Amino acid sequence: MASMTMMVCPHDTAGDPVKWFQFAQFISKYCQVSTKYYKCLDFVEFHQKMSEADLVYANPQDSLTLLEKFGYVPLVHSTNLYDEIVFIAAKDADATALSALDGSECLSCNGMMVTRVGVKALQDEGILPAVIDSKDNWMAVVKAISQGEKPYGFVYKDFYDGLNNLSQGQVNIIAETSERSIFHSLFIKAEHAAANGQAICAGLMAAHDDAKGMASLQGINVEQFVPVSRDEILQFKSLLAMGADIMTMKSGH
Repeated sequence: MASMTMMVCPHDTAGDPVKWFQFAQFISKYCQVSTKYYKCLDFVEFHQKMSEADLVYANPQDSLTLLEKFGYVPLVHSTNLYDEIVFIAAKDADATALSALDGSECLSCNGMMVTRVGVKALQDEGILPAVIDSKDNWMAVVKAISQGEKPYGFVYKDFYDGLNNLSQGQVNIIAETSERSIFHSLFIKAEHAAANGQAICAGLMAAHDDAKGMASLQGINVEQFVPVSRDEILQFKSLLAMGADIMTMKSGH
């Protein structure tokens, strides 16, 4: 049996890394590819080491890096998990609709592709913020908005949903996107694709039909896996130019 290492986007492992150990065990047993999960402590380590892994579950911008820089082959993505944005406001901000962001100052993590999902949603409504300043991470955005540094912010929906009630209560939600345009995907190193890619795809795409497989998918909040193509990943690039004229660039996670 082949032996592989798997790394996962640190945001997805932050809450419960055990579920990813269990997912790796599922791949080992049902896809006939011995898989060992390696937990990266943060994005710095993940970005340093992801090109060493045989399997990588990556966010949209890292997906482009794996595909274009390192030649990885995309395998599957989930049918229910997409990267979306929650628009938030300070508690004392007079905002009940997205139109309040038109001409206003906002905050986000501008190094993250999902911020562009928010920009596109606003542009589709004819809404243009005056500026989108950047913070280093999503928690810093929430904290800054709650403290009145800026009236409005864009936050990754998965991050916001994972906050406790106290943290969520520090800001108000104005709206959420439902673009379903970008997503995390599982990649395999090119040198292993021919020998193991098909077995992994087949096993993961059938997992929802099996009780143990379904339990493994539920652990990582996936309803079902479907194939993902190189062209689908490359389509993410269409978002990269969104908001370039109003963003102050700074990396974030």
